[in-house]
Amino acid sequence: MLKRVKGIDRSLMEMVNQAARDSLPNEFMAMLRAEEGVVSELLLVPGTLQGNDSVLVMLHMLPIDYTVVGTIHSHPGYSNRPSRQDLELFRRYGMIHIITCLPYDEHSWQAYDHQGLSIELPVVDL
Repeated sequence: MLKRVKGIDRSLMEMVNQAARDSLPNEFMAMLRAEEGVVSELLLVPGTLQGNDSVLVMLHMLPIDYTVVGTIHSHPGYSNRPSRQDLELFRRYGMIHIITCLPYDEHSWQAYDHQGLSIELPVVDL
């Protein structure tokens, strides 16, 4: 049964933006874990390959984990709009997806649903 995601932890979003800055010029990607409707953890997938215009995630390496609700990744430019490849991933895996972009701050990310439509995702303090 899918659980509704109603927010993301502020410190987690700050950590993701720092990981994105540290990964430049490559993209960063991780899976999102939620408890009680709040995204509060990342799951790094073994074997993930980072590049400057894509990330190759070995989805078969994911453990069985019903707390995983979607993905988060960075774009090394100033657009947080999903690419064609991003939309394909959104359709295949998870219900919420986040893309962050330069300058990797609290205003540079956007959440999307599995169809690639922009959604509001409140930032909460845990």
